[in-house]
Amino acid sequence: MVRLLEEVMEDPEVLRDVRDNPTTFRFKEGALMTVTTVHRPPHVTLINHQDGTYSITGPLAQLMDTVATSLNFTYRVVTPPDGTFGTATPNSSWSGMIGQVTRKEAMIALAPYATTWERYQAVDYLHHITHDYASMLNGKGRPEINPWGFVFPLQPLVWAALLAALVVAWLAIVLMGTKPVGSGHLTRSTHLLFQYLRVLLQQNARLDMVGGRERVLVGGWLVVAMMVMWSYSGNLVSLLAVRHIPQPIQKMRDVADDSSQNIIIEPKTIMTHTFSIVKTGDVGSLAALGDVGRIKYVVSSELQCAAETMVSDGHHALITCKLCLIKIISDLFYKTGQCNYYISEEDVFHTPQNMVGRKGHPIIAAINRRIQALVESGLYEHWLDNNIPFYRTCRRSPSTITVQEPLAIVNLWGMMVLLGAGQLLALFAFCVEIEVGRHVNEEES
Repeated sequence: MVRLLEEVMEDPEVLRDVRDNPTTFRFKEGALMTVTTVHRPPHVTLINHQDGTYSITGPLAQLMDTVATSLNFTYRVVTPPDGTFGTATPNSSWSGMIGQVTRKEAMIALAPYATTWERYQAVDYLHHITHDYASMLNGKGRPEINPWGFVFPLQPLVWAALLAALVVAWLAIVLMGTKPVGSGHLTRSTHLLFQYLRVLLQQNARLDMVGGRERVLVGGWLVVAMMVMWSYSGNLVSLLAVRHIPQPIQKMRDVADDSSQNIIIEPKTIMTHTFSIVKTGDVGSLAALGDVGRIKYVVSSELQCAAETMVSDGHHALITCKLCLIKIISDLFYKTGQCNYYISEEDVFHTPQNMVGRKGHPIIAAINRRIQALVESGLYEHWLDNNIPFYRTCRRSPSTITVQEPLAIVNLWGMMVLLGAGQLLALFAFCVEIEVGRHVNEEES
């Protein structure tokens, strides 16, 4: 029967060998180590068996299996009662996995830990397994029609250049052209401006107030206007088939400023620690949401369920490590076949990810050497990639889609608003003309 690690390490020869030769050390007769973990995809998946025992799969399990083979030990898996990473309590003890390590109930916590000074004093950090970011997962909105899409076939700079060309061409004719006999300057200038606009809008234009030598300039404007408007018409048909998928939450400030938004975080993690000490800036604005009841706590094993039931409604943002978010998106894509979630552009913070072990124990150095070799060889990243089968499927899913369906009023109401505003403006101008004409007639009479 394999002896417990603590019993094996009581042998002075074994203890001296592991301290003097951590790189080449190997248990001659084996040993049984206890490790603790929680369900934390994509790094580790915790499996609860009917007999009350646990087993693990995933990259951390592969890492631990390789280390165990190298050192010739076996391990059994336990999990903390509260299912958390662990935090310091008022009586100077620890909860979660760190509590199990500090109480010598486990040798190593198989989980990606961020570094804090308080944890560093309680446990030993092993070599980092990867680097990651704390990011926000949000639910995509339903495809929407942009009623003002008719403006988008031309960029603002093109619209400005077209307007400038219109003004230049009009002024050139007004200033350098030949004024017909009996025509006033204001009447002629207004007439020419409207004729140029009629050309731009592809309406019938009368250029009887333009002389022969000036028709070259008019012809140039005609070519420019027609080419631009033909391009506009072609692009407009394409854009009317576009649906925009709202992704409004891209920064921490977007969550803080929207009173309908809440955030979901894991209890007793680096996130709760950060919120407890940072009170300013964008991170401080997120921490302040707890004062108004806009922070909800969900343990690691329930994150995917929270994404399905809470984040999908568009009023919750899940904040945790980016790799965990990518794994959630991947698993939900496998389940539904749809990319209904997105990760915000702004990250909350960056941190290396490390496992932790019992403070000052000699075996930690031997384990650490092997972890370092596996990580630096790229094996851990390889295992991570293999554990996220749809890693890239939804990462860059489009924010716009195209459809084929008849045009409806919801597509065109922006144009109708513009048309109605123009008609009202024309009616107002018409009323002003009538009133001005009436006063002129009264004065003449």
